[in-house]
Amino acid sequence: MAEKPQTIDEYLAALKADKRTALQKLREAIKAAAPGAQECISYGLAAFRLYGRSLVAFGASANHCAFFPMSSTIVAAHKDELKNYDTSKGTIRFAPSRPLPVSLVRKLVKARIAESLAVRNRRAKPQAAVGTSDPTVDDFMRELKHPLKKVVEIVRQLILGVSPAIQEGIKWNAPSFRTTDYFATLNLRDGRVWLILHTGAKVKASATKGLKIADPRGLLKWLAKDRCVVMFDDGQDFEVKRKALQSIIRQWIKSL
Repeated sequence: MAEKPQTIDEYLAALKADKRTALQKLREAIKAAAPGAQECISYGLAAFRLYGRSLVAFGASANHCAFFPMSSTIVAAHKDELKNYDTSKGTIRFAPSRPLPVSLVRKLVKARIAESLAVRNRRAKPQAAVGTSDPTVDDFMRELKHPLKKVVEIVRQLILGVSPAIQEGIKWNAPSFRTTDYFATLNLRDGRVWLILHTGAKVKASATKGLKIADPRGLLKWLAKDRCVVMFDDGQDFEVKRKALQSIIRQWIKSL
């Protein structure tokens, strides 16, 4: 008996050329739409996980290939665009010679990500910030009009949650964070969220030597020896960077 595949590469290698080509194209479209998702094998299918949960999957049978959004809601919501395909609850079947268009795959995956994130947020238990919040920042957030306002708030809560020593306030006309001195400021421009990490208003002796911050994910764009920025395009981008950002904040306040 052939061994069960452990990776998507192994899964595809066992297929006939036409199905392998069609599913590789589907795989690439999924990866482009969900760059933070992890590949895996789940229940014998080639699959992707995001936020620790199954996102989508694909596979091949004797007579067709199939894409699994793992959601009957997603299939139903796009029924007009899928009218020329054989569908059932959570499954879209197609011939290898007629693969799903990349634009449609992207739309389905993005819809699935939004659905998964909504479920994740509903199930998440609200946690009080470890650091000290400030009423002036609460007022700022109430009045803020920004397309990524929710992302601004979760970045804020992440920073406050790193250490009880962290406090916040409005500095440089924006939410900023400090321990003994300010070390981070949110910059809200270009429809994105920019988190500026710095060493405060005055140049410190440690800054002249340059800060040594481990950044294996490459989140930091250095502007000077003592200043860098992390950018977030949307909520999905933040989730991809969440754990790495927590590590960077811990290192940053320790180095000051």
